[in-house]
Amino acid sequence: MDYNQLPPFIRESNIFTENEKIKLAQIERLPTPHEVDDITSLPEIYELLNAFIGDQSARNTHLQLKAKEYLQDNQVDMAWKVLLV
Repeated sequence: MDYNQLPPFIRESNIFTENEKIKLAQIERLPTPHEVDDITSLPEIYELLNAFIGDQSARNTHLQLKAKEYLQDNQVDMAWKVLLV
């Protein structure tokens, strides 16, 4: 994926560094919807999704922070899954 093809919510994010955005852009393929759905039952993701029901902005911020943690562990695929939840 080209850097310019990153979704605007990632490109314009203040949470990710430029290097993290570049890392996200280097993925070969995006996770499938089924792969994204599979992570929603993980305790840390399930908790985030339920903690911010009704506050989409806070939910998105916390999901980006969780994705950042995965990026710092070089788990780019998992970071994408979190971002696409």
